[in-house]
Amino acid sequence: MKRPTKIELLAQHIIQREMKRQVMVHDDGSQPGMYDLRVGDAAAPDIAIECTGAVDPIRTQTWNIGPAKGPLSLAIAGDWIVNLRPNARVDRIHAEIEALLHECEARKLTGFLPVDSRLKRLDSSLFSALDSLRIDSVDCFRPHGQGEVHLGMTGIGGAVDRQGTEVPGWISSFLRAPQRADVLSKLNRSSARECHVFVPVSFGGVPWSVESYLGRPMDTVPSSPPDLPAPITAVWIMYGANGLRWDGVAWSLFDASDL
Repeated sequence: MKRPTKIELLAQHIIQREMKRQVMVHDDGSQPGMYDLRVGDAAAPDIAIECTGAVDPIRTQTWNIGPAKGPLSLAIAGDWIVNLRPNARVDRIHAEIEALLHECEARKLTGFLPVDSRLKRLDSSLFSALDSLRIDSVDCFRPHGQGEVHLGMTGIGGAVDRQGTEVPGWISSFLRAPQRADVLSKLNRSSARECHVFVPVSFGGVPWSVESYLGRPMDTVPSSPPDLPAPITAVWIMYGANGLRWDGVAWSLFDASDL
């Protein structure tokens, strides 16, 4: 018996609450190629639902084994923020960062210190050591602290889209990408009257123009409809506590903050 994933259970809870209809786990592993969730009878479902995340796997892995573990407690004087690149060598950072930050403290390099060409000119040895770990910057925000090192990750940026204008084009392209061919295939075989896709979005998993809209408090919805590939009729997009839904007719917002 296949157990539903966390994403599938999340989608089940959200869609059931928003639509006020019972949502069942459909993929029990009894057959290959089953879609994830359904509304209605298994033989003739009203709605078939497939879940697929928009993630950057490298960034997500680095986050999970680095910043997500919480601050490090080291034998240094200050409290530091160490920002990592998405492909940072977290295992080596754990082994080597204490000595490097101790050196920075000894040399009074306790301000914001980007690992860039300026540092390379100032101290090529320190630059090489930090750069080889794929560290983007270090910053001692409290010189007389408790030796806590908070790992972060470099952000992405650019112009902020407050209206969600890029979302319809992005979700249409995302669902047509070769990586989602299996999603379309499962839904095509469902024979359901409606086919929905639930898309949880992780940090860095979508273009910045889309993330800048999904990641802020949303008070408006896109003005254009998406061009969804058949047989998809509706999409659910979730970023943290923010949710955006296309029901086949209009965009609407949903709140996932209590989940």
